[in-house]
Amino acid sequence: MNQTNTKLPGLEVSLVAHQDANLGLLLATLTATEQAGAAPRSPLQVALVIDRSGSMGGDKLDITKAAVAQFIRSLSPDDRIAVVTYDDSVNIVCGLEAPSEAVARRVEGLEPGGSTDLYGGWVTGAKVVGRGGRVILLSDGQANVGRYTEANELSRHAKTSYEKYGVTTTTIGVGRDYDEGLMAGMARTGGGAHYFAHTTASITDAFSQERYSAGSVVLERLTVRCNGAIEQLGHFWGGESKKRVFQLNEVRGLEFTVRYTDKASGQRLTHVVAVPTEFGYSEEAKLEHLLQRASEAEAEMLSVRDPKSALLMKEKLRGIVLSILSHPSSDEPSVAAVIERLKASIERLENLERNYDEEDAMMHRKRSMQQSHNLRERAKSYSSFEDEKIGVLRQARLSISTSATPVPMQFAPEALALAPKADWLRWEALPIEVVGPTVIVALEDPRRGFVIADIERATGHRVSPIFAGISTEEILEIINNA
Repeated sequence: MNQTNTKLPGLEVSLVAHQDANLGLLLATLTATEQAGAAPRSPLQVALVIDRSGSMGGDKLDITKAAVAQFIRSLSPDDRIAVVTYDDSVNIVCGLEAPSEAVARRVEGLEPGGSTDLYGGWVTGAKVVGRGGRVILLSDGQANVGRYTEANELSRHAKTSYEKYGVTTTTIGVGRDYDEGLMAGMARTGGGAHYFAHTTASITDAFSQERYSAGSVVLERLTVRCNGAIEQLGHFWGGESKKRVFQLNEVRGLEFTVRYTDKASGQRLTHVVAVPTEFGYSEEAKLEHLLQRASEAEAEMLSVRDPKSALLMKEKLRGIVLSILSHPSSDEPSVAAVIERLKASIERLENLERNYDEEDAMMHRKRSMQQSHNLRERAKSYSSFEDEKIGVLRQARLSISTSATPVPMQFAPEALALAPKADWLRWEALPIEVVGPTVIVALEDPRRGFVIADIERATGHRVSPIFAGISTEEILEIINNA
C-alpha cells in the first residue's frame, strides 16, 4: 500500500509514497474541510502597519490610505483593528479597538514623514495586536533606521512572533525600491502572504485579497513532522489544499504527525497519521517535487547581483523547466501557466547575464519572490501584472475545493432580490442560491474581500463566495438578462 487517506477533525490528509531509479518521495496533500452552511464567524484581530516615510508621498500614500480606510470600513463591529504608522518614528494611530468611521478618517488624514524604521513599526503592531493576531505590513522602501534593519534579523523575529505567539505577518511591497528579501522573508517565516504591488493601483487589490484571507481561515499554524523534519504550512482557508513533498530513503519506520489549531474552538490538535507501508509510482509526486524545486529556485533569486550569478540561476532554473516539460502533465493549463512564468524568469536572467542592470535585477528579484510564494501558497497566489493574472487565478481555483456537486451558473430569483440589480452588476457577482442566512455568490475571483464585505452589508446575509468558472463579462451578461 503506497497511499493512505486519513480524515481528522477539520482536515483530510493524503500521503503517497513514490520511488523510481532516482529518488524516493512522500507527497503529502492536506485539505481543510469546507464549512457547511454558515459556520460560526470568529472575530478578526488585525494590526495595519503602514510606511509613511517620505518616499511614500503622492499617489502611493493616497491609495494606501484609501485602501486601509476601506479595509477598516469592511470589518464587523465585533472585529478589532489597530493602526500603526512609521517613518523614523512610530505612531499608534489607534490601539486594538472596534472599527469605526472615526478611525478610518484618521487614516485618511495621514501625511508623509521621514526615514523607515520598519522593525519599530512591525514590532509595535505585533505587540498591540497580541497573541493570535495578524499584522499587515506595508512598505515601499528599505529598513534604514531602527534597532534591526537586516532581512535575516527581521525574518527571524517574524518567525519567533508566529511560532511563539501565533502572530501572523503578511507583507505588501510597493513599487520598485522595497527590500524584496526582507518583505518576502518576513511573510514566509511569519506564516502570512506576500504581495508585490508593482503599481499603486494594485495596493487596493492586495488589501482586498488580504481582507478575504483574514476572514476565511479555519485552521491555524499547521505544521507537519515527517521523520523528525518539521515544516510550517501556515493557515488554511475552508476547502484549501496544500501539497508538500519530502524525500525518503525508506518507508519502514516512517512517522508523520500533523499539528494545528481549530480557529472556531481555539483547540490545538496533534494527530499521528497513517503512513504508506511500501513505495509505488506516482506522476503527481514527481510533478510536485519539480514544482517545489521551482519555488525554491525562485526564492534563491535573491543571489542575482551580477552577470555570473544571473548565469548560474538561469542554468539551474532551465534544468527544472526542462524536467517539467518532460512530465506527462506539462500541457495541462495550470502547469503550462507555471512553465510560461518560469520561462519569463529565464528570459529576464538571460538579459541580466548579457547586460546587467541593478534596477532590472531588483525587479526580477521581486517578481521571483512573488512567484516563489505563489507556487508554495497556490490558493493565496497573487500578481499585479496583467499577463500573469489568468494563470494565477487558475492556480488558486485548483487549490480551493468547492462543493462536489457543481453549482449551476445561473441566478436564483430569491438571491437576486436581496439587492438591486445595479448593485450585483457593480459587484460583478452572480447570486446563485440562498441557504438559510447564507447567500452563495459566484465571482470570477471570489477572493475579492472588499466586494464580499459590501455584499454582506447590503444584503444582511453571510456570503459564501465560489469560483464562477466563467468570465466577469459572462457574469454581467447573465445578470443583465435576468
